[in-house]
Amino acid sequence: MQTLSGIFRCPVCETEFTSDQDGYACKRCQRVYASRDGIVDFFVSLGESDAIDAVNKMWLDPTIVAARNLFYGACARQLEGMRFCMGEIGRRTFGGCRILEVGMGTGQFTNWMAESSAPGSEIYAFDMSWPILETAKENTLGAPRVHLFRANARGRLPFVPSCFDIVLARLAPLGAHGVPNVQAAFELLKPGGWYFEAQWKREVYETPPTEFAMQHGFDHAEHHAWRYYLPVPKQAYQAMKLELGRMADLGGEKARRHLALQSEAESADLNEQQAVPKLTEENLLICRKPERLRHSVGCSHSQ
Repeated sequence: MQTLSGIFRCPVCETEFTSDQDGYACKRCQRVYASRDGIVDFFVSLGESDAIDAVNKMWLDPTIVAARNLFYGACARQLEGMRFCMGEIGRRTFGGCRILEVGMGTGQFTNWMAESSAPGSEIYAFDMSWPILETAKENTLGAPRVHLFRANARGRLPFVPSCFDIVLARLAPLGAHGVPNVQAAFELLKPGGWYFEAQWKREVYETPPTEFAMQHGFDHAEHHAWRYYLPVPKQAYQAMKLELGRMADLGGEKARRHLALQSEAESADLNEQQAVPKLTEENLLICRKPERLRHSVGCSHSQ
């Protein structure tokens, strides 16, 4: 069981933990966070606004998780944006570096990050779905210094402020509803720490992502974008369409549009193709928290 010193606290009353044989107990509120197959469950929902929404409930379905695992197992390391992202994360790591991966999915990127990071780096990765966590545990068995746990990215997070050197959020929310990812990440990072936010095609916003990050306290921000055709093996492509179809059925408008575009892009009978060329758009925001803060942002900044 991983040590929690300096990283985790009770997400309800923000008190330090004491270790327990079956999990972790809070001294103040007496809440016990149990361990299931070595994965501590810190998931706390304090209301409908931070509970699992309708679309994300699909990740509770082992069939959909298996489809995601098949797709990323075949294609994760072919993604141009994520190749760049892993290189940029890796060169910023060092012995003892603490990395937080938000919504790590089935663990392929977690493995990749472990391989890219300096020896002695520690990766803390969480998700809200037990089927995802169980798959990620299998996929990361050979990865040293990877710690998996369950938590609510939209609820109260179980972290001490300013305790991570790097935070990576890929296709995942971070922080309560109404709180931008960059703000929540800023509070989790040590001074001088780096935030990486990876997405597919970015929505068009009034404020550019780099400017938005700077407005929330970061002193450096850069944005990268890619557009290319990714050859997706037939089985992986079918798995992707299964996932998108379920997401569309649950009310995912972007998934519905994407599914329609993919269907139009199929230039031949899928049964006759070895791989389907999938138009892929990625973007990556990288920003750094200042070494010294110019003003208070309402959280601790001790190293």
